[in-house]
Amino acid sequence: MSLDPAILEIAPITGTLKESVQKGQQLVWFGKENPNDRRFQAANMSVAFLRNEATGAVKMTFAANVSSFGYRPVDEAKLNVIVRTKSGAAIHSWNFGISVRCADKDRPLAPVTHDVPNDIAVNVFTNVGAVEIADYREPNHPRVRVRRCPS
Repeated sequence: MSLDPAILEIAPITGTLKESVQKGQQLVWFGKENPNDRRFQAANMSVAFLRNEATGAVKMTFAANVSSFGYRPVDEAKLNVIVRTKSGAAIHSWNFGISVRCADKDRPLAPVTHDVPNDIAVNVFTNVGAVEIADYREPNHPRVRVRRCPS
């Protein structure tokens, strides 16, 4: 499966909320043999950072819509979110799985929330400029395996 990362610019909404700017970013998983063979996708993605002023705690929330194009992952599709500064430096990362079912056609995912560790929460909230969302890649982590949906 080949997958280009999506870059979402983050903008302040209020003093305690920052959200991604919607520019039609999407992640599309393609077949290995044919780079035009779409398998499934995450679209209408958004990431929000919510800071609790009293405690300094920061929560990151990911939301998206998923669609299947005749395939679904055997397990969950695992995503990696890298928080970057305006200059592009990585300051935090988070990974999680999303579920894609055969019947999915622009189905909203339940939002996934992550608590940014307290020792870096203020730095992350203050300096976030963008987030990069990509397929999870680690040396011992296999690529996403897919199964064809029944016709």
